Amino acid sequence: MSGKLTKLKIVAFEDAEFKTMIGSDEASTFTMQMNPETYSFTVSTINCKPEVGANSSPNDKALKPDLKNLELNFYLDSTGVVPGCTSVPDSLDKFHKICTEVNGAIHTANYLKVYWGEGLAFPCRLKSVTVDYLMFKPDGEPVRVQVKAKLQEFVDAATNAKAENTNSPDMTHIKTIRAGDNLPALCQQVYGDTSLYIQVAEYNNILNFKQLIPGTEIHFPRMRK
Repeated sequence: MSGKLTKLKIVAFEDAEFKTMIGSDEASTFTMQMNPETYSFTVSTINCKPEVGANSSPNDKALKPDLKNLELNFYLDSTGVVPGCTSVPDSLDKFHKICTEVNGAIHTANYLKVYWGEGLAFPCRLKSVTVDYLMFKPDGEPVRVQVKAKLQEFVDAATNAKAENTNSPDMTHIKTIRAGDNLPALCQQVYGDTSLYIQVAEYNNILNFKQLIPGTEIHFPRMRK
Protein backbone atom coordinates (compact mmCIF):
# COMPACT_ATOMS: atom_id res chain seq x y z
CA MET A 1 0.00 0.00 0.00
CA SER A 2 1.69 3.18 -1.19
CA GLY A 3 -0.20 5.74 0.88
CA LYS A 4 -0.09 8.16 -2.07
CA LEU A 5 -2.95 10.67 -2.10
CA THR A 6 -5.25 10.12 -5.06
CA LYS A 7 -7.82 12.77 -5.83
CA LEU A 8 -11.31 11.89 -7.03
CA LYS A 9 -11.84 13.03 -10.62
CA ILE A 10 -14.82 13.55 -12.90
CA VAL A 11 -13.88 13.19 -16.57
CA ALA A 12 -16.14 14.37 -19.42
CA PHE A 13 -16.61 12.52 -22.72
CA GLU A 14 -18.39 13.36 -25.96
CA ASP A 15 -19.49 9.81 -26.76
CA ALA A 16 -21.57 7.16 -25.02
CA GLU A 17 -18.72 4.66 -25.34
CA PHE A 18 -16.44 6.92 -23.21
CA LYS A 19 -13.66 6.93 -25.78
CA THR A 20 -13.35 10.63 -26.70
CA MET A 21 -12.83 13.28 -24.03
CA ILE A 22 -14.25 16.75 -24.67
CA GLY A 23 -10.77 18.28 -24.96
CA SER A 24 -7.35 18.02 -23.36
CA ASP A 25 -6.89 16.12 -20.09
CA GLU A 26 -7.02 19.41 -18.20
CA ALA A 27 -10.11 20.73 -19.99
CA SER A 28 -11.97 17.42 -19.64
CA THR A 29 -11.24 16.75 -15.97
CA PHE A 30 -12.62 18.19 -12.75
CA THR A 31 -10.34 17.19 -9.87
CA MET A 32 -11.58 17.44 -6.31
CA GLN A 33 -9.73 19.90 -4.13
CA MET A 34 -10.66 17.77 -1.12
CA ASN A 35 -11.79 14.15 -1.45
CA PRO A 36 -15.24 13.36 -0.05
CA GLU A 37 -15.20 11.61 3.30
CA THR A 38 -17.85 9.20 2.00
CA TYR A 39 -19.90 8.48 -1.08
CA SER A 40 -23.08 6.46 -1.43
CA PHE A 41 -24.92 4.43 -4.04
CA THR A 42 -28.68 4.10 -4.32
CA VAL A 43 -30.79 2.26 -6.88
CA SER A 44 -33.44 4.22 -8.73
CA THR A 45 -36.50 3.12 -10.66
CA ILE A 46 -37.19 4.24 -14.20
CA ASN A 47 -40.54 4.45 -15.96
CA CYS A 48 -40.99 1.91 -18.68
CA LYS A 49 -43.89 0.43 -20.59
CA PRO A 50 -45.15 -2.79 -19.03
CA GLU A 51 -45.61 -6.17 -20.59
CA VAL A 52 -48.75 -6.29 -22.69
CA GLY A 53 -51.51 -8.55 -21.46
CA ALA A 54 -55.22 -8.82 -21.17
CA ASN A 55 -55.36 -6.55 -18.12
CA SER A 56 -52.81 -3.95 -19.21
CA SER A 57 -53.13 -0.71 -21.11
CA PRO A 58 -50.54 0.80 -23.49
CA ASN A 59 -50.75 3.98 -21.40
CA ASP A 60 -49.85 2.19 -18.17
CA LYS A 61 -46.33 2.56 -16.80
CA ALA A 62 -44.38 0.10 -14.72
CA LEU A 63 -41.46 0.89 -12.44
CA LYS A 64 -38.32 -1.01 -13.27
CA PRO A 65 -35.48 -0.97 -10.72
CA ASP A 66 -32.44 -0.36 -12.83
CA LEU A 67 -29.88 2.40 -12.51
CA LYS A 68 -27.48 3.23 -9.70
CA ASN A 69 -27.14 6.75 -8.37
CA LEU A 70 -23.88 8.01 -6.92
CA GLU A 71 -24.10 10.82 -4.37
CA LEU A 72 -21.01 12.96 -3.74
CA ASN A 73 -20.69 15.74 -1.15
CA PHE A 74 -17.52 17.80 -1.36
CA TYR A 75 -16.13 21.24 -0.55
CA LEU A 76 -14.39 23.97 -2.49
CA ASP A 77 -12.38 26.42 -0.36
CA SER A 78 -10.20 29.33 -1.48
CA THR A 79 -9.37 30.67 2.00
CA GLY A 80 -5.90 29.11 1.80
CA VAL A 81 -6.58 26.61 4.58
CA VAL A 82 -6.43 23.82 2.00
CA PRO A 83 -4.37 24.20 -1.21
CA GLY A 84 -5.76 23.54 -4.66
CA CYS A 85 -8.38 26.26 -5.16
CA THR A 86 -7.56 29.91 -5.82
CA SER A 87 -11.10 30.91 -6.83
CA VAL A 88 -14.33 29.22 -5.80
CA PRO A 89 -16.34 30.84 -8.65
CA ASP A 90 -13.78 29.65 -11.22
CA SER A 91 -13.84 26.12 -9.80
CA LEU A 92 -17.64 26.08 -9.86
CA ASP A 93 -17.62 27.33 -13.46
CA LYS A 94 -15.37 24.46 -14.47
CA PHE A 95 -17.58 21.95 -12.65
CA HIS A 96 -20.66 23.25 -14.45
CA LYS A 97 -18.93 23.31 -17.84
CA ILE A 98 -17.87 19.68 -17.45
CA CYS A 99 -20.94 18.28 -15.72
CA THR A 100 -24.06 20.37 -16.33
CA GLU A 101 -23.79 22.53 -19.44
CA VAL A 102 -24.96 21.36 -22.86
CA ASN A 103 -22.05 20.46 -25.11
CA GLY A 104 -22.78 22.11 -28.48
CA ALA A 105 -20.89 19.40 -30.36
CA ILE A 106 -23.27 16.68 -29.17
CA HIS A 107 -26.31 18.85 -28.26
CA THR A 108 -26.60 17.34 -24.80
CA ALA A 109 -24.73 17.31 -21.51
CA ASN A 110 -21.44 15.44 -21.43
CA TYR A 111 -21.08 11.78 -20.60
CA LEU A 112 -19.15 11.49 -17.34
CA LYS A 113 -16.95 9.01 -15.58
CA VAL A 114 -16.07 9.31 -11.91
CA TYR A 115 -12.66 7.89 -10.97
CA TRP A 116 -11.09 7.41 -7.58
CA GLY A 117 -7.97 5.29 -7.56
CA GLU A 118 -8.66 1.66 -8.41
CA GLY A 119 -11.84 1.47 -6.36
CA LEU A 120 -14.24 3.56 -8.43
CA ALA A 121 -14.84 3.99 -12.15
CA PHE A 122 -18.48 4.98 -12.55
CA PRO A 123 -20.00 5.88 -15.98
CA CYS A 124 -22.78 8.37 -15.44
CA ARG A 125 -24.47 11.68 -16.18
CA LEU A 126 -25.29 14.42 -13.73
CA LYS A 127 -28.81 14.12 -12.35
CA SER A 128 -28.84 17.13 -10.00
CA VAL A 129 -26.50 19.41 -8.08
CA THR A 130 -26.97 21.66 -5.06
CA VAL A 131 -24.40 24.29 -4.05
CA ASP A 132 -24.49 25.62 -0.48
CA TYR A 133 -22.57 28.90 -0.05
CA LEU A 134 -20.90 28.92 3.37
CA MET A 135 -18.32 31.73 3.54
CA PHE A 136 -17.71 35.00 1.69
CA LYS A 137 -15.26 37.84 1.25
CA PRO A 138 -16.42 41.33 2.31
CA ASP A 139 -17.31 42.03 -1.35
CA GLY A 140 -19.60 38.99 -1.46
CA GLU A 141 -17.33 36.61 -3.41
CA PRO A 142 -17.79 33.06 -2.07
CA VAL A 143 -14.68 31.47 -0.61
CA ARG A 144 -16.20 28.22 0.66
CA VAL A 145 -19.03 26.11 -0.74
CA GLN A 146 -20.39 22.62 -0.29
CA VAL A 147 -21.40 20.82 -3.47
CA LYS A 148 -23.93 17.99 -3.35
CA ALA A 149 -23.99 16.13 -6.64
CA LYS A 150 -26.19 13.23 -7.69
CA LEU A 151 -24.96 11.28 -10.69
CA GLN A 152 -27.01 8.60 -12.42
CA GLU A 153 -25.40 5.54 -13.94
CA PHE A 154 -25.24 5.57 -17.73
CA VAL A 155 -25.29 2.37 -19.79
CA ASP A 156 -25.05 2.67 -23.57
CA ALA A 157 -27.70 0.99 -25.70
CA ALA A 158 -25.45 -1.78 -27.02
CA THR A 159 -24.28 -2.79 -23.55
CA ASN A 160 -27.81 -2.63 -22.19
CA ALA A 161 -29.12 -4.78 -25.03
CA LYS A 162 -26.41 -7.35 -24.43
CA ALA A 163 -27.11 -7.41 -20.71
CA GLU A 164 -30.81 -7.96 -21.31
CA ASN A 165 -30.20 -10.59 -24.01
CA THR A 166 -32.51 -8.93 -26.49
CA ASN A 167 -32.22 -11.85 -28.86
CA SER A 168 -34.59 -13.72 -26.58
CA PRO A 169 -38.18 -13.91 -27.86
CA ASP A 170 -39.29 -12.92 -24.34
CA MET A 171 -37.63 -9.49 -24.66
CA THR A 172 -38.76 -6.32 -26.38
CA HIS A 173 -37.82 -6.05 -30.07
CA ILE A 174 -37.60 -2.95 -32.26
CA LYS A 175 -38.06 -3.22 -36.01
CA THR A 176 -37.77 -0.53 -38.67
CA ILE A 177 -40.60 -0.75 -41.19
CA ARG A 178 -39.69 -1.42 -44.83
CA ALA A 179 -41.90 -1.14 -47.90
CA GLY A 180 -44.26 -4.10 -48.04
CA ASP A 181 -44.12 -4.92 -44.33
CA ASN A 182 -47.36 -5.65 -42.53
CA LEU A 183 -48.03 -5.97 -38.84
CA PRO A 184 -49.48 -9.51 -38.70
CA ALA A 185 -46.45 -10.87 -40.59
CA LEU A 186 -44.04 -9.04 -38.29
CA CYS A 187 -45.87 -10.43 -35.27
CA GLN A 188 -45.43 -13.90 -36.75
CA GLN A 189 -41.68 -13.27 -37.00
CA VAL A 190 -41.35 -11.98 -33.45
CA TYR A 191 -43.92 -14.00 -31.53
CA GLY A 192 -44.89 -16.82 -33.85
CA ASP A 193 -48.46 -15.55 -33.61
CA THR A 194 -50.16 -13.21 -36.13
CA SER A 195 -53.12 -12.53 -33.82
CA LEU A 196 -51.08 -10.24 -31.55
CA TYR A 197 -51.01 -7.43 -34.13
CA ILE A 198 -53.86 -5.54 -32.44
CA GLN A 199 -52.01 -5.36 -29.11
CA VAL A 200 -48.82 -4.27 -30.86
CA ALA A 201 -50.74 -1.58 -32.76
CA GLU A 202 -52.25 -0.29 -29.50
CA TYR A 203 -48.86 -0.37 -27.77
CA ASN A 204 -47.35 1.80 -30.53
CA ASN A 205 -50.41 4.03 -30.93
CA ILE A 206 -50.83 2.92 -34.55
CA LEU A 207 -54.22 3.99 -35.88
CA ASN A 208 -54.04 2.26 -39.26
CA PHE A 209 -52.01 -0.95 -39.09
CA LYS A 210 -52.70 -1.65 -42.78
CA GLN A 211 -50.65 1.38 -43.86
CA LEU A 212 -47.31 1.22 -42.09
CA ILE A 213 -44.94 4.04 -43.00
CA PRO A 214 -41.47 2.86 -44.16
CA GLY A 215 -38.74 4.06 -41.82
CA THR A 216 -41.01 3.99 -38.76
CA GLU A 217 -39.70 2.11 -35.71
CA ILE A 218 -42.18 -0.26 -34.08
CA HIS A 219 -41.67 -1.75 -30.62
CA PHE A 220 -42.72 -5.35 -30.07
CA PRO A 221 -43.01 -5.74 -26.29
CA ARG A 222 -42.85 -8.86 -24.20
CA MET A 223 -46.17 -10.62 -24.14
CA ARG A 224 -47.53 -12.43 -21.14
CA LYS A 225 -48.19 -16.07 -21.76
